[in-house]
Amino acid sequence: MPLEDLKLTIPQIKAELCRRSFFYFVQEFWEIIINEVPIWNWHIEYLCKELQTVAERVKNREHSSFDWMIINIPPGSTKSTIITILYPLWVWSIDATQRFICGSYSATVSEDHADKAKKVFTSEKYRSIFPEVGVRSDAKTKLENRHNAERYTTSTGSGITGIHAHQIIIDDPLSTQGASSEAERLSANKWLTETISSRKVDKNVTVSILVMQRLHEDDPTGYLLSQKGLRVRHICLPAELPPIEQNNVSPVELRDFYKDGLFDLARGNRVALKAQRETLGSYGYAGQFEQRPVSLAGGMIKRGWFEILDKYHHDKVKNFQLDTAYTEKKGNDPSGIASYFVEGNVIYITNWESHRLEFPALCRFVITNVSAHGYSDKSIIRVEPKASGKSLVQQIKSETGLNITESANPEKDKIARATEITAKLESGRVKLIRGAWNETFLNEVCTFPNAKHDEAVDVLVEIVRNELISIGWTTGVF
Repeated sequence: MPLEDLKLTIPQIKAELCRRSFFYFVQEFWEIIINEVPIWNWHIEYLCKELQTVAERVKNREHSSFDWMIINIPPGSTKSTIITILYPLWVWSIDATQRFICGSYSATVSEDHADKAKKVFTSEKYRSIFPEVGVRSDAKTKLENRHNAERYTTSTGSGITGIHAHQIIIDDPLSTQGASSEAERLSANKWLTETISSRKVDKNVTVSILVMQRLHEDDPTGYLLSQKGLRVRHICLPAELPPIEQNNVSPVELRDFYKDGLFDLARGNRVALKAQRETLGSYGYAGQFEQRPVSLAGGMIKRGWFEILDKYHHDKVKNFQLDTAYTEKKGNDPSGIASYFVEGNVIYITNWESHRLEFPALCRFVITNVSAHGYSDKSIIRVEPKASGKSLVQQIKSETGLNITESANPEKDKIARATEITAKLESGRVKLIRGAWNETFLNEVCTFPNAKHDEAVDVLVEIVRNELISIGWTTGVF
């Protein structure tokens, strides 16, 4: 029935309009927590509709078609205001029984969100429009309505004993500083998949919502997307529209909403984005604004630096470089091996492979691999002198007549060593022979230092370090 046909008060009319549209609710309550004049970019209404669909399904206790809704969006896009602060309070207008767990990477940030939610929840406006919801408790870490529903506040790594929710909202579970720490990434990922995922009222109905900008290839978004069997609804909104062949806008039809190639002309025009790129650097900008953990052009090492050749002289002496690991466990780095030769002042890499192998299988693989890729009596096999590398050298020396030795022990960290070879790479001193391995190799070296694995970079650095020093192109900078 049209609203004009009903004899309703102004608060009752507003209540009905809010219940029908979360986007209307956001517009109605915006001013309580945000002083600035709102800019209603298209993504706000889109996200509101997506969340409203989730809320209405949970209201009916219908099974979900996905376990996680992941939203990757640039900073400054009002994501926290919409999703973490206002959304649970709107849900109570249509279903006052739903319980929420809301968390972020620190207690300070989580409590700030909770404080703003409290400001709306206890406001005269909210009370007058939704008197039936009622305020039972307005503690900083737990808002409760009179129907025993609650908005519970937590933070990454915290225990949540005894708390279960109909919806779980995780807003930036990892800080930009923490993203560079493997320990912090592992901790955040473990918390999401072990602690948070066990806090569902009904695993068939409850959905977890993760909203964040990308920070690393193995950040919570990357980790969840890599899990086989996990059902994910992925919404990805980079600040700039990437070429179609490198598209990461998801769903893909959202590309049509971009204007002049930009996600949000008001918040993110080209001048503003340029300033952000200069402030954050290419790595930070690629994650937080392009929503990919590395730049399209590559990370520290660029794709354009590597010429790929179709033919080479097969009679050249091949050498080999290894970066080894003991284990075949999925979570560990694989062992990597490259074959190459040197002609003039240029290194030509002819093959690259990486495998997860236990030590006995690794020994057998190395012997077979070098034989298949041109080993001769003049060849040399160099191995990075990690614990497994030392053992590998000793074992193969005892079993075979192969020319195998340890590389010099590196004294600097990976990034410092990679930095020192970039000039040689950029000047075209390393070329690749065309093969099926090219793309895998380039993907790994060109996403360093944000890649999940770095054995290709370790091998590349050692090749340049050993060969270009030996022909006089560098003098002791490593």
